Amino acid sequence: MMADRTYITRHPQPRPVRMPMAATTFGLVGGPLAWFVELCANYWLASWSCFPKDHRGVTPLEGVGWSSPAMFALWAACLAVAALALLTSWRLFTDTTREARERDYYHRLIEDGEGRRAFLALWGMLLSGGALLTLLFDIAAFVVLPRCGG
Repeated sequence: MMADRTYITRHPQPRPVRMPMAATTFGLVGGPLAWFVELCANYWLASWSCFPKDHRGVTPLEGVGWSSPAMFALWAACLAVAALALLTSWRLFTDTTREARERDYYHRLIEDGEGRRAFLALWGMLLSGGALLTLLFDIAAFVVLPRCGG
């Protein structure tokens, strides 16, 4: 009696999906980079007006009222970049998995997307989604907590 074996004679993804390197790179590092820029710039903007010298002030310095709108503008820009990076990675992932589902054979091997393209797109979604959530938590903390309180 012979065991039923399936031999793979072709690569599971013989027809490559075009994933531009720029889109893949943006999907992977766009969100975390936006969060890093927001973290550094908003730390400077928030702390500079409360800690002008070696002692903490109770209220922000006079004449630096522009720092709060600047922080919100920076948050808006960073949220937009992180959301675009998340959408880019999601689009690349769905393109990869759609191409895998179109081919009926080997559907068990790559039903969730298999290979480098799907791996990079999935990690781009995870990293950019995490950065987007972190940015939203930063905004909530700034709105809820007092500016120079402590």
